[in-house]
Amino acid sequence: MTDMGNTLILWAAILGAIAAGSMVLGAIVGITTPMSNGTVGAMCGFGAGALISALAIELVSPTVVALANADLADRSTETHHFVTLLFSLIGGGLIFIFLDQMLSSHGGYLRKSAYLISQHSKNKHKQHTELMQSIGNSSFFSSMEPDLMQELVRMLNPKFLLEGEALFTIGDASSELYIVRSGSLTLTHADGSERIAERGDLIGEVSFLAHHPHSTTAVSEHGGAELLVLHKAQYESFAKQHPEFAETVRELASERILENKRHIDQAAVEKQEWADMAITALRSGSNDIPSASDLSTMKEEHSNAGMAIWLGNLLDVIPESFVIGTVMLSLVAAKTTAGVPLTFFDVMPLTLVGALFLSNFPESLSASVNMKQQGFSTTKIILLWMTLTVICALGAAFGAYVGESIPHSAMIVVEGIAAGAMLTMIGSAMLPEAAHLSTPNMAGFSTLIGFVAAVGFKLFE
Repeated sequence: MTDMGNTLILWAAILGAIAAGSMVLGAIVGITTPMSNGTVGAMCGFGAGALISALAIELVSPTVVALANADLADRSTETHHFVTLLFSLIGGGLIFIFLDQMLSSHGGYLRKSAYLISQHSKNKHKQHTELMQSIGNSSFFSSMEPDLMQELVRMLNPKFLLEGEALFTIGDASSELYIVRSGSLTLTHADGSERIAERGDLIGEVSFLAHHPHSTTAVSEHGGAELLVLHKAQYESFAKQHPEFAETVRELASERILENKRHIDQAAVEKQEWADMAITALRSGSNDIPSASDLSTMKEEHSNAGMAIWLGNLLDVIPESFVIGTVMLSLVAAKTTAGVPLTFFDVMPLTLVGALFLSNFPESLSASVNMKQQGFSTTKIILLWMTLTVICALGAAFGAYVGESIPHSAMIVVEGIAAGAMLTMIGSAMLPEAAHLSTPNMAGFSTLIGFVAAVGFKLFE
């Protein structure tokens, strides 16, 4: 290795440290300074746009331009290089997806809001599927269309009863519908008659729809029970959108009332009048105005999620660090061919380094907040990001070292894989996160500004 070769490797390491240095800054800001989601989202969009621009200009366009300008003698070689680049891009994306999913299964998805949302959606879907399976065979739900049932299940909230605990008693106000998911409840009427509500059964529908206090007492007498609750506002909104569901509930409640009437003392005129009035109310439906239902989200936690977050960001850093060194060598070759003396700033791929610096800052900012929530100390978080900065510097140095010894065709494969991995990361994480944290228009515009800014860096190279 010549002195100049050692100098180039050192320069590449410095460039790698500069590109990754924003991760440490982002971590410090994320931990110590409150920042609005809209600001973080705009930064993610800006970084994504800058990185897309840099990858297109520095890694993809040279091969495309070489093919476009190739003469007849070189056409075959440049076509081979171009096809190699395309397959390498796809291969890099597939490699990233495989490694990313492996890390996500251990909590690595917590490093990005977009990943967290996706994982939460999967968890909710799994819970809904299990819930539908547990109550779908009941008489009430068996006749319901799967799509309608799935939509209803998403609105239900769980409620748990201990053995001997009452869900409601006679005279209590009725503002909720209940569905038994597990266990059973004993419903006792004022005249002492009883019935058992088991899995999938609807409870409290008569009083709920008739706008009357409960006429029974519901107690979990045989062990604990789990119920699914549909609040009045949710029911009214759902019934308005799906009249067939409301009709099913009213028919079931009417049948329940007619059944209960057989147990009513015929001399109890007041009770008879109540039953008749309830049936009339059920058959006429409800005119209450629905209100918006509240939605809640939760974050699934893993005991080793903090380290998985760090490894996930390492996965993002490795390809970007390597291409810093290889792209720098391309500038070195161009300057050498032109007979220009080499200086550090002359061979600095400003577009790429600047784009990586801008994209790493919001990534580490949001990831550090998640690591803090996992119990990592501030010192440990900063040290982990500093470690990534060192790794990025070493990766850039390694890229410069390898770039001097491998043929151009092999370098196209390496750069294509790295570019494919980074582009997949941008599309799967940075852009969705930008749109989620800010508004779609803000995310789109900030991405455009980032793209324009990275292109503008070319003026200074």
